[in-house]
Amino acid sequence: MQLSFLTPRVERLSVDGTFEVLHPGSALGRLRPTVVLLARELCAFSLFEAAALPRARRLQAARLHARVGSPYLVGAAALSRVGQDYGIWWWDVDRITAAMLARFGAGRPVVRPESLAQPRGQGWRIVREAGGYEAQYWRDGAIAASTWRRSGYDAASWAGFARQVRHASDPGNTPPAPVQLPLAADSEALSLNSIELTREQWIALGVGTIATALAGLTLFTLGQGLALREDAREIETEVAQLRAATPQATATTGLQSDRQRLAAYRQAEERTNAITATGAAVGITSIYDLTPEAVEVDEGVLTLTLPYAALARSAELIAEFEGSGYFHDVRPRTDGAGQNLIMEMRIREAAPPLNIDG
Repeated sequence: MQLSFLTPRVERLSVDGTFEVLHPGSALGRLRPTVVLLARELCAFSLFEAAALPRARRLQAARLHARVGSPYLVGAAALSRVGQDYGIWWWDVDRITAAMLARFGAGRPVVRPESLAQPRGQGWRIVREAGGYEAQYWRDGAIAASTWRRSGYDAASWAGFARQVRHASDPGNTPPAPVQLPLAADSEALSLNSIELTREQWIALGVGTIATALAGLTLFTLGQGLALREDAREIETEVAQLRAATPQATATTGLQSDRQRLAAYRQAEERTNAITATGAAVGITSIYDLTPEAVEVDEGVLTLTLPYAALARSAELIAEFEGSGYFHDVRPRTDGAGQNLIMEMRIREAAPPLNIDG
């Protein structure tokens, strides 16, 4: 889930080298790197089928293919998970370098294909874009096939595209009507993902997001409810103080105001071990694309309820929790009736502070 107050500034780079601002960035989102969406005609797409490979080697193999299989002499790539496979988007670095340097200088924006910023689809569709038309096939919530034409698709060109897509549903004889899609805040290109963020930033973001959510909403907004029995009155007081001191996002302008809000959250984190540890735990699970179903803190013990599928990653999760410096004595157990993996871990008395500015 992409939180609206974390939406970054978004610009689109066209083939002619011009930039168009699609979103100015929300209050906290302006602290994230700018996302530059490359016009679809600047990109090439290929599906890397990894399902036959060992699970632990699929991402490694896809990254290797992205490096050695680029159609460009100097290319860059972004990976998108498609079930057990990976979609690989390539672009020509030489072609965009001059425009990027002129626009951002030494800055380092996040570069993504514009297709990954669209609302998610299902099955076959044709998207009308600024420079032409893109035919797409969606599988497992991601683009599994994509091609682009300057002019629209007729029956022959549509059939040609459909023949290239393996293991797909029936595309029909007539191409679907083109649709023009808005920018999607929860899309893959704008989401907080492991390609953009380091492990330390994931953990820090979990801490900052939990503090922000508590200040802006209620104490129980995580999964099925965030139960903070330990020091509950003190935490409620902290949240009330932050609410009173924090302006509404629509009334917040300027980077200095954003930094003041982050400083307030950081002060609360340093004094509230329950919130800090909970945020760190959520950040760690995000590294593995897991969403906790429930989180509970009671007498220095954090209990995390995860989907049963997380059992396969339990050893890695334990290592991450213990290596974060927030937890020790991590003990997993399964709940057969509820089909969950439950991880209980003790919170260290002095959790190390994290830099949420970076």
